[in-house]
Amino acid sequence: MILVVGLYEIYTFVRNLGGTDVARSFGNGSTILEIERSLHIDVELSINRWVQEHSFVADASALYYNTLHWWVTIGVAIWLYSRHRHAEGVPRIGIGYRKASLVLAVTTLIALAGFYLIPTAPPRMYHGYVDIGAQTATWGWWAESGSPGPESFTNQFAAMPSLHAGWAIWCGLMIVLHARRTWVRVVGVLYPIVTVFVVVGTANHYLLDVVAVGVAIAVAWVVVGLPRRQAAETAERRAVTAGRSAA
Repeated sequence: MILVVGLYEIYTFVRNLGGTDVARSFGNGSTILEIERSLHIDVELSINRWVQEHSFVADASALYYNTLHWWVTIGVAIWLYSRHRHAEGVPRIGIGYRKASLVLAVTTLIALAGFYLIPTAPPRMYHGYVDIGAQTATWGWWAESGSPGPESFTNQFAAMPSLHAGWAIWCGLMIVLHARRTWVRVVGVLYPIVTVFVVVGTANHYLLDVVAVGVAIAVAWVVVGLPRRQAAETAERRAVTAGRSAA
């Protein structure tokens, strides 16, 4: 719980440092769309229109986007802390609460660097897209922009990478790797998949935003595991040296 709250404070501070270079932000968004078109993966508009045409899906997606991002992450973090905080890790995967929390933290920091260095206008700001979150703003839970916070305090150009998807992927991985019941693992697989659909369908993120945060998680995993591997290699070298000296 403390971890997620701390990450939220850092997230809010760094995220809101940007959001002032409008021309650059729209230029970056256009570049992403051009890259996706060249790769034939520009699915955002078709998914967004389908979501908009189905009111129940649109409302559910807006609610999902603005609530589960925090609550599921907090829940998974508490679950890991209560079940795995005293262990170095699960034997078959070698990752417990400490390392998992570090992966989450490093992923978040990488994403925040992306928000600051690559300000990007989300799809909902371009002509032809429908801002699904704005349709439900009358519920009073978020601003008309669809962002879960007052527009004056929120950087609207923090789209690259998708931290919504990143935290969901982290949650899914932790559930799949640690849960014992099959149905719970299935939920762990489905949660990030549904999250990707929601962030794209609500026109808050590009598909490449999801790819980018996937890379960030992979980098975080390597960074967190590197010190342990280096320590193991050092211990092995010392053992070999000691053996040769004894001989």
